Amino acid sequence: MPINSCTVYRLRGLVGAILDIASKLPAGRSLWFRGLSKAQHTLLPKLMRDGKGADEVFERERRLLTRFRQRSLAYWPAGYPQNDWEHLFAMQHYGMPTRLLDWSENLFVAAHFAMANPSKDDTCLPAVWCVDPVAWNRATPSLSELGDFVHVLTTADDEAESYRPESTKRKVKSPVALFGTHNSQRIVAQRGTFMIWGNDPRPLETFASEGSGILWKIEIAGGRNNLAEELAQLGFGETMVFPELPSLAGELSRSEGWRS
Repeated sequence: MPINSCTVYRLRGLVGAILDIASKLPAGRSLWFRGLSKAQHTLLPKLMRDGKGADEVFERERRLLTRFRQRSLAYWPAGYPQNDWEHLFAMQHYGMPTRLLDWSENLFVAAHFAMANPSKDDTCLPAVWCVDPVAWNRATPSLSELGDFVHVLTTADDEAESYRPESTKRKVKSPVALFGTHNSQRIVAQRGTFMIWGNDPRPLETFASEGSGILWKIEIAGGRNNLAEELAQLGFGETMVFPELPSLAGELSRSEGWRS
């Protein structure tokens, strides 16, 4: 996959770079974003980060899904859907290893995560990745023959069936862009979207797909604290990402100068 990369200065540079990229997209298309606290980190789901092969990955997913289903029943409200897709997205939301990688339709959400969890190594810059999800899917070998009919998949699409956890079809190799279940306030607030892996455990940026102008990496210089302050000045606080009382308490405390 050809990767376009650059380094920008603070939030103004990030927004300018994204607007420049977006201006070259076809009409009606938009980008997805993912923020990383260290630019050196790769784009790989948690379930695939320890170098296991495809067979072991899917066996581990099967066991995790089964155990999650067995243990979580008492926590769900009455009538909540209990299928494998629903549980997979719930597992991702609550921090379990899955084949899903989180993205957002909101640049500032990605910027928030890029400046969170600062690295002890001051030389490590945060980064925001962005992808054109439609172009990515159209360049994916298993979908490319469908041409312009391909967009972002949903869990109801036939093309997504082979990625379903309990599918009996052979898992395809390449990751694809997928709209998931918004089954929590966090996912709604974060404008969450996903990419889901098949049976090839390589990072997203190593996949060889036709075309260019699909995946970008933007490193952000100028200091994490400055980035956080700029987001706050634009009215983007922690409650925009985590709409919960602890986040509100932290925001209000910081607004009054309390830092400890």
